[in-house]
Amino acid sequence: MITGNPGTGKHTSARLVAGRLKAEVVDINKLAIDNEAIAAKTAKGLEVDLKKLGRLLAGILKKKGKFVVVGHLAPYVLKTAGIDVVVVLRRSPARLEETLKERGYAREKINENVSAEILGISLYDSVKAFGKRKVAEFDTTGKEPEQTADDIVATVQKKKPKRAGTVDWLAVVSEEEVQRFFAY
Repeated sequence: MITGNPGTGKHTSARLVAGRLKAEVVDINKLAIDNEAIAAKTAKGLEVDLKKLGRLLAGILKKKGKFVVVGHLAPYVLKTAGIDVVVVLRRSPARLEETLKERGYAREKINENVSAEILGISLYDSVKAFGKRKVAEFDTTGKEPEQTADDIVATVQKKKPKRAGTVDWLAVVSEEEVQRFFAY
């Protein structure tokens, strides 16, 4: 499973990792849209029916095969059974802000995602849902997607240890950035 905030490299990494592990990519966002698991469309974006999405994912994961499940909603819709490694991708707040601007995100959505990254919400929710022993955290800042994929595969294959709680953006962001990103 690969999760993290938007703009951290989840989908690119998932495609590369799946290719290396000869696994199928299961894109949670695409699954929700293609199977009408969208509860509502709001000014902030799509609201997903998490229960329906969870049932859809459970059905897919019961099939035989290797899967790389990718999406920021993963901690909220997946059960721990059958999940070998939970990968949480992180990116520096400054670089994440640039990425989200390039994608055309509204300022409010940028602030929401960058503040979640600073606080480590994806990591916290993943550890809470799956336990620290299953979680591996990776900083993608300044890394090529291939390097991140290599690190993920090495961790999945137990050639590198799982590490979580090693990225601390609160220690490196300025007071000005905190005020800017947390000003909703």
